[in-house]
Amino acid sequence: MSVRETVPIVVETTDSVDQKRAFDYWRSTALARVDATPLAPDIPFAAGRRLAITRHGAILHTLSKPIGVERTTQHVRRDGRDDIAIVLLVQGSGYIEQGNSGAVLGAGDIAIHAMDQPFAIGSRDSYEEIRLQVPRAAFVSQVGSVHAFAGRGLRATPLSGLFATYLRSFSETVGGMSEAEAGIALEGVLHLLRALADRQGETAGDELSGDAVRALALAHIERRLHDPAFGPESLPTALRVSRSRLYAAFTGDEGVAAKIRDARLDRAYKRLRGGTRIGSVMTSCGFTDAATFSRAFRRRFGVAPRDVLERRP
Repeated sequence: MSVRETVPIVVETTDSVDQKRAFDYWRSTALARVDATPLAPDIPFAAGRRLAITRHGAILHTLSKPIGVERTTQHVRRDGRDDIAIVLLVQGSGYIEQGNSGAVLGAGDIAIHAMDQPFAIGSRDSYEEIRLQVPRAAFVSQVGSVHAFAGRGLRATPLSGLFATYLRSFSETVGGMSEAEAGIALEGVLHLLRALADRQGETAGDELSGDAVRALALAHIERRLHDPAFGPESLPTALRVSRSRLYAAFTGDEGVAAKIRDARLDRAYKRLRGGTRIGSVMTSCGFTDAATFSRAFRRRFGVAPRDVLERRP
């Protein structure tokens, strides 16, 4: 039996490095293609990141003490890199500058910069970021002109919350994906970024693959399961795809509404197995009527919710 090949993961950290050498180590390894400066030299430096490189791009999840990074003309000439970086600031506050553009960044904001031009980016305090680096051609074809975005900050909005959820999920699960699956996930990320940049977005999903539409929909469903008013009618607008494209992505299933119902019930089952009370489970999974919840749960799992709670280990 052949072994399924998945995307390799590399973990880099200063944990095993002598404290006095931690920053120099990080600067010469993780930050070898830029100039780096500690922005809080009185604080012991520490950093770590999880890196996955695929044929479609790279995704990096980094936690670090305050640091400033500058990529100069000399760096650009030396390595000739031409990819585009999309940075989600998960925690902390920072800044970005490229060309004539710049922005102050807060948690939840997104920044974009091109590697073939000088830039400066940094955080004023300890930070967490998820960074996606994609080929210029992929960015241009799926998002738009690099010049229009470089050095800009996209502010946190409800839609950027979906982007953050999806990007974090991609970062956490990419190690179990094949190259093809990673390509689909990356396509979904770029689609959401395009929708963020273009609020009109009525035609933003025209070229999105069915697999990517499905992946985006499932991520959004997981994010909204607690909301009893959430249903399939809100998905096309949230994902910037047409109703027909959305429903086509779930061909072969019972339908989008059934997928949402089953996702609610699956979450409820897991939480009951963990010992959460039935009332709390209902609230967190979007159910408002105990009888309706009990009937749906029994149809899916063949047992009542109370039975699962009482039989847990």
